[in-house]
Amino acid sequence: MRTIQGKMFLAFSIMICLAIIPIAYSTYHNASNVIEDNATTFISDSIRRADEKLRSTMEEADQIAKVIVTRDIVAQSLLSSTEAPSYEWFQEKKLIEDYIASLTTYKTYIQRISVIGYNGKVFQSGYAQISQSKLQGLLEKKELQENRRHVLLDASMENSILLARPLLAGGKSIGLCVIEFQPDFMKMVFEIQPLKGSLIGVVDDQGQVIYHTGSNWGGTPDLSSVIEEIYRDQTKEEGRSLKTVSGEKYLTVQIVSNAIGWTTIGMVPTKELLREVHQIRNDIILVTVLVLLAVHVVSMVLSKQITKNLKRLHNTMKRVREGQLKARPRIDTEDEVGQLSAMFSSMMTHVQELMEETEERGRQKREAEYRALQSQINPHFLYNTLNTINYLSKIQQVPNIGEVSAALVELMRFAVDQKRDLIPIREELELLQRYLSIQKYRFLDRVTISIDAEESTLDCLIPKLVLQPIVENALLHGFGISPERAGSIAIKSYSQADATVIIDITDNGAGISEEQIAAISNPASERMTQEGTGVGIRNVQDRIRLTFGEEYGLTIVSVPGILTTVELRLPQYRV
Repeated sequence: MRTIQGKMFLAFSIMICLAIIPIAYSTYHNASNVIEDNATTFISDSIRRADEKLRSTMEEADQIAKVIVTRDIVAQSLLSSTEAPSYEWFQEKKLIEDYIASLTTYKTYIQRISVIGYNGKVFQSGYAQISQSKLQGLLEKKELQENRRHVLLDASMENSILLARPLLAGGKSIGLCVIEFQPDFMKMVFEIQPLKGSLIGVVDDQGQVIYHTGSNWGGTPDLSSVIEEIYRDQTKEEGRSLKTVSGEKYLTVQIVSNAIGWTTIGMVPTKELLREVHQIRNDIILVTVLVLLAVHVVSMVLSKQITKNLKRLHNTMKRVREGQLKARPRIDTEDEVGQLSAMFSSMMTHVQELMEETEERGRQKREAEYRALQSQINPHFLYNTLNTINYLSKIQQVPNIGEVSAALVELMRFAVDQKRDLIPIREELELLQRYLSIQKYRFLDRVTISIDAEESTLDCLIPKLVLQPIVENALLHGFGISPERAGSIAIKSYSQADATVIIDITDNGAGISEEQIAAISNPASERMTQEGTGVGIRNVQDRIRLTFGEEYGLTIVSVPGILTTVELRLPQYRV
């Protein structure tokens, strides 16, 4: 993502995804939980209602069985010695069967009631569904002799439910009362279909499937094995869980009947249960994709608008790099790019001004050097001439002339040397002393000179021959006007904490008026500062500023008739 467009698209996409994904996930998760909770509650309520119907029906059938097994006439008939096909047997059979039939009136869920005895007698009312031999086989089951209700499943016939109670006489079982329910009894009770695609299965306390809805539910042919597997996998008697059957997930609800101990299992596929939630999820994904496409389009348009001005600024910078310093971008917007363009234009204008200023300073420096060379009056010729004078003074034995000429020769040697513009303050003071050795013959020792320089300043650099014009100005204008005037000149050099060197030149001569100080500071009046001084104070000021900068230079403070101080301010540049 090196382009602005790519970065904007990535940033917007991340922000949108961070906003949509948590909301979508929270919505999907909460909706799924709510739907599962509602489905569990709905299936549980449906199963409980079916279980309640089963319980009430079983209790009603059990009450009929209790009435039959406790009726003396029934027990007496089973114990009587009448045999078929006698008239007494026929009357007895008709009496008992009519009595049983009267109890099943309007009981549509009862298929048939049979009373069978261990002596082989059988009394029946209703349509025969179970064979006589199977009924007789029930007498062989010793658990059915317990005086309680027994609910049985006839495995030979689908969904065939039996309810049996023993007949007792003298505390001994003499037979059974068997109530056969209608073949569709379980379907009538449990065909509740609480949700689309759901399955209801009933398992007895032995883990055997009693009933389930559908013969080929969900493409699974063996529903009984599926229900038995779910029943075995349940970790608790009641509750809900997610099960996978044939690669598909189902929400299962298991409820145990308090009446007969059977377990009812309800199953519903999660794809049906969460169909609407999945649709919401798909809608959110679609909206997210559409939003990302819109963001892509917006980022393209916006980035194109931004990069248009950036390209203008880039092209302008390229032209400036090629040397067209006056090139400026034409951007009128007030955004960050417009502000950057304005700052660039301002910076280039300032750079151009600095270049012009630097060029002007160079020109001024060259002019100052040219004036200095002009004022030297052919220093090579003077240098050779002074050497001749010094040689003649030695021949003629005139030491004063030799001393003056030797000092002047040394001064001229430094003036001729063009290799060094900056020299240590130590050498500058030595040149100044040579100059003073010449001037003492003119002023006949009526002017005393004192030099006090800190050792730390002696190695700092200074433009050569800047102290001599200032001292010369003090001698000529402070003491040269009046031949009788005596005085002193003090030269002091010290450093300051801000890495600055200060050189003060103070005399108690005639002084300088404010008009003269203003004239010295004015370039147009430079001739006033050069009366016999060689380079001149103004030239000293220009050389210092051109070398070190505008914050350095000299300052003049004077009280006419009392004192004059010229302060030089220099940076601490060392050798």
